[in-house]
Amino acid sequence: LRRPSQTASSATTLPQRNAEGKQRQRAVGVRAAVTQQPPEAPAVKEEKDVQVVRLTDDTFTLRGRCYERFKFEVEYGLRAGTTENSYVIEGPEGAALIDVPDRAFARAFVDAFVREAKDAEHLAYLIIGHLSPKRVDSVIQLAKTHPAGEPPIKVFLSNPAHQTLTSLVPADILEATFDLQIVRAGDTLDLGGGHQLQFILTPTPRWPDGLTTYDPKTQLLFTNKLFSAHVCMGEDFDVGGIEAYDMHWRYFYDCMLAPVAKQVDAALKKLPVAAQFAPPCYAGKTGLDVVKADVGFIFSRLLSALNLDINTATNLRLSVGGSRKGAMPGVAGEPLVTAAICPLHGPIIRNSVTELVREYKLWTDEKIRQAEEATVAVFYASAYGNTSALAQAISRGLLRAGVGVETINCEMATVAELQSAIQRCCGFVVGSPTLGGHMPTPMKEALGVILNEPAAKGKPTGVFGSFGWSGEAVDEMEQLLKDGGFSFGFPPIRCKFKPTEGMLQICEESGRDLAREIRKGKAKQRSTSAKSAVVSGSGVEQAVGRVVGSLCVVSAISGDRDAQSAMLASWVSQASFNPPGVTVAVAKERALESLVLVGGKFALSVLGDKNAGAVSKQLLKPFQPGEPRFGDLPTKQASNGATILADAISYLECTVQTRMESGDHWVIYATVDSGDVLDEKTLTALHHRKSGSRY
Repeated sequence: LRRPSQTASSATTLPQRNAEGKQRQRAVGVRAAVTQQPPEAPAVKEEKDVQVVRLTDDTFTLRGRCYERFKFEVEYGLRAGTTENSYVIEGPEGAALIDVPDRAFARAFVDAFVREAKDAEHLAYLIIGHLSPKRVDSVIQLAKTHPAGEPPIKVFLSNPAHQTLTSLVPADILEATFDLQIVRAGDTLDLGGGHQLQFILTPTPRWPDGLTTYDPKTQLLFTNKLFSAHVCMGEDFDVGGIEAYDMHWRYFYDCMLAPVAKQVDAALKKLPVAAQFAPPCYAGKTGLDVVKADVGFIFSRLLSALNLDINTATNLRLSVGGSRKGAMPGVAGEPLVTAAICPLHGPIIRNSVTELVREYKLWTDEKIRQAEEATVAVFYASAYGNTSALAQAISRGLLRAGVGVETINCEMATVAELQSAIQRCCGFVVGSPTLGGHMPTPMKEALGVILNEPAAKGKPTGVFGSFGWSGEAVDEMEQLLKDGGFSFGFPPIRCKFKPTEGMLQICEESGRDLAREIRKGKAKQRSTSAKSAVVSGSGVEQAVGRVVGSLCVVSAISGDRDAQSAMLASWVSQASFNPPGVTVAVAKERALESLVLVGGKFALSVLGDKNAGAVSKQLLKPFQPGEPRFGDLPTKQASNGATILADAISYLECTVQTRMESGDHWVIYATVDSGDVLDEKTLTALHHRKSGSRY
């Protein structure tokens, strides 16, 4: 392990660094307090395999592929499958394995690694970019392949990953097989042959162990969760570019990274990615260096035009002197020249490097702007991932309703970080598992900080949690906050075992409800401080209000039919003859929005002018999260599982094909699978407005 500014004689020893790494052992407390994991819900049958793909002469990837929804969390909501990507770099000084997959692929992954690696029994290095408890099985399986008497595998990982590994892997396996090296900023690892790997710490509250690796020889950037997507189309690379994968990258970002936008922004600043064939950077260059940069760029453009694979392009680049070498991460003004981004999930990004990095920056800037206007702090701890899944769904609902989110993992946060978050936010939610009939220690401490913080008073809140046998932690949190005089933006959320789609839908709706309450409060503040009120809408608003639409009811259902919602809609229009298609505009803050993703099913009930009033009255009233929308209205079930109003004059059964982001709405284009006219005599109800600024 080498550092740019540190000689071998001054380097700290591994025991010293391990001692430093024990400063934040609170995370282990949650896991250590559990003597038995609660029973898991029945596993969904998936089609899975592990594929080996050569990237260069000495670098290959092991891709665990699942073609169906892999897990229950919101991040898998597009139901497009996923991949679990690991990477192997074979250098003269030894082979390095970057990341291990989820335990579902553990055995197949190890078998594929042993078959493909040139010297699998003598694996020298393991680099862990991200480690969750569900990946530890793969580490243990890998240890079993290491022959007795061989030197231990040197493991390079961040301090949080070190805590996870040492708490979950048996001590005898650790001592016999691994030599743990905690990485610091600027550390490198030389595999020989030009593979001088550079490490960049990229932590977030969701993944505090984040570690990115860059290989300057091949210009491959291994980013773990960053730039990932849960999709498995059968292609190993991003064939089709941004058009084919943008929806999947954006969905993963919205679910997993939008709540930690400030930390994502910090990570992006550490990774000044420039595509391999991008224009040169002239910063700090003069004279001959400028000419060399231009020549290198011309050569790279020729390579780009040939559309060569990574291996061929790398070999050609090196044969002419290694033009456009990658920069040392963090060096001001120098780009991190990248031939491909290699994430933990989804395709290897070869064609869309520039576009995806640009999109990440735009998405991040937007979320930071939202957070500056109004923010909700989400405080949580999670023993097995169930409570974090609830936190993720609540955060998604908040973000969809236009409110910023700051996620705080209380297992890792300091008192100062907790106080700062509660001071900045406009509201907060608190989530905890129940362990031994109580809240775990990190949550008790965090709640104590919140209750004692004067800035928390008067801010709306909410509580949630998961449990195996009882749910005392949720009751404890609710009672303590009630006693403290706090008001609640949604009812307490209690989840037994793993959350279902219906439970995740309740969480999203709860987040949206809290966001609406906060936005109303902000609107009142603005109206109070305004010097004059607007009496009537502008000419543009009045003109737009004259656009008339038919009054309909949209009812959508999740893929497993566990979650459903409905809404009144008047922004509906026919969009195509062949195939027959319609568009529906859905506000981002609507509960139904998360059910009308690409591939989703919904029913459209067209209302008649005789009964539209009763239907409108029912659907326009406020609902509790998860509450059925139709009440006593007569309904029947469509063949796709959605709900149809029995008194509608016609109905359509539709499948979502595309979505277009349009300001504060999504425009959904769907093809019509079937439909029928139920009342030929009654005219369609029309929705007349005087202003285009509201429904």
